Amino acid sequence: MSMSTDTVRQPKGIPVGGQFAATIHAEPGIVLAGGRAEFVGERHLYQRELAALAGPDAVIEEKYPATKSEARRLLKNTRGETGRKIRVVRLDYSNAPDSELYERVEIVGPKDGRPIVVDVVSGLPRLKVMSGTAIVRMRSNWGNAVDVGQGAKAIIIAPAETKTTIECDKGGTAILVSPSAKNRLRPFGDGEIFVSTGTDTDRIPYERPVY
Repeated sequence: MSMSTDTVRQPKGIPVGGQFAATIHAEPGIVLAGGRAEFVGERHLYQRELAALAGPDAVIEEKYPATKSEARRLLKNTRGETGRKIRVVRLDYSNAPDSELYERVEIVGPKDGRPIVVDVVSGLPRLKVMSGTAIVRMRSNWGNAVDVGQGAKAIIIAPAETKTTIECDKGGTAILVSPSAKNRLRPFGDGEIFVSTGTDTDRIPYERPVY
């Protein structure tokens, strides 16, 4: 007759017989913030991705363009901010640059590898990350679209209910980060597109449907 042993699964950090549990698994879609549990949202994902690229102590330099032409200028950040700061450009319906049907509003990240952050609160700018790395927060209720050029990388953070259109050129990389898989993604292009949802940090390659 074989004997079976019940294994007591103990949260990490709580001693049991002088031992500690090796790992702890958070509930999916839940994070701890200020000592309390919260459902993971767009804000949590933005903070996570920014810390991963720029470090947890990154200093933000916020820019609120007064005009559409100023916004175009601020979206090109080749040299980067002084003091290793991270430029954050806030766009809304009043300052988001207009574009013609096939025109794109260009985003250029710093050459030293730091990201530029573009926060689209409202409006419908058609953005394209031309080079470097960009974190794009897609929070407009009007619809959201971003292109990624060859050699460029974009981390696109969007709420679960948002419809997001991504066109990624060959040699470019786009990563859609969303609280859940309910985000309505419309992918185009021959570049690499990945999806990350909830608290899962894995980048899952998007499998385009075969018709």
